[in-house]
Amino acid sequence: MNQAFVCAQIAEAPREVYTSATSTAIRCQIILPPVGNKAPTHLEYNVYGKAAEKFRSLTKNNLVYIHGAKLRFDLESKTYSLHGGITGQVTEAFPIFNTIILSGRCVKDIDQQDQRAFKTTADGLMICNQTLAVNTGKNQSDLFNFYAINSTQDKLNQAELLLNFTRKGTGLTLQGRLVTDAWTDKETKERRALTKIQLVSMTLAPRANSGAIEREITPQTTVNNESNVAGLWGGRTAEESSDPWTQASGGLPDLPGHYTSTPELEEAPF
Repeated sequence: MNQAFVCAQIAEAPREVYTSATSTAIRCQIILPPVGNKAPTHLEYNVYGKAAEKFRSLTKNNLVYIHGAKLRFDLESKTYSLHGGITGQVTEAFPIFNTIILSGRCVKDIDQQDQRAFKTTADGLMICNQTLAVNTGKNQSDLFNFYAINSTQDKLNQAELLLNFTRKGTGLTLQGRLVTDAWTDKETKERRALTKIQLVSMTLAPRANSGAIEREITPQTTVNNESNVAGLWGGRTAEESSDPWTQASGGLPDLPGHYTSTPELEEAPF
C-alpha cells in the first residue's frame, strides 16, 4: 500500500511534461505546511489523465487537497515526489491534512548502540530510525526513511516498539506524516534540508504459523444485489483516479526526473 492524503500550496504554475513517448503529465512544485516547529516540505507533484485536465487551470499560490496520491523517493537525488490521485481546490478554512500510509518490509536490524539508529536525549525523548522498502512493481522498491519520537513517559512508546519488534524483513504498515528539518551547515554556511516520515501509528504483519491448517474462506453473509439504494449527493458520482499504473502497467511509473527542493535548525537533525 502506498497512499498520500495532503494539503499543499502550489509553488509554481503547473506545466505539461512528457513522461513517455505516448503520455504526458501536469507537473509543478508544491509546498506542504510545516508540522509543529518543522520547516515547510517542498516536493514535486505529477498529475495524469482526467485529473490533469482539471489541475491544469490552477495557478501559483492556489491551495489544494491531494487525495490518494503515490509517494515516491528518488534514492539518487534523495528527493520525494507525489504522483496521481484526485485533487480539489480548497480555501484557507479547509483543515490541513498530512497523512502517508505505506506497507512494506523493514530493511535493517536496529543497532541500539548506533546513535544514528536509536538514542535517548537529555530531555527524555526516545528516537528510533528505520527504513521501509515499498514495492513499486517490476521487481523494484522505493526506500522510505521514517522515525518514531516520544517521551519515555508516554503510554504508547513507538520508538521502543520499533527497536524491539522490527528486524530486517519484518512486514509493517505505517501511518505517518512528511516533515522537514532545515538548518545552516556550520562548515559551508549553506542552507540544508532533510525530509523524512514521522511515524504516527503502525501495524506489524502477523507472524506465520507453520502449524496452521489452511481453511477455505467462505462468505458469512449474503447481500441482495437487486436492492435499490437511494440517491446521494444529488446524484453526483465519485471521481475515479486515472493514474496510469492502475491500468495493469505492472507497477508505479518510473520517476520522471530530478529536481531540487528549497530547503531552520542550528545543526543537522538526528
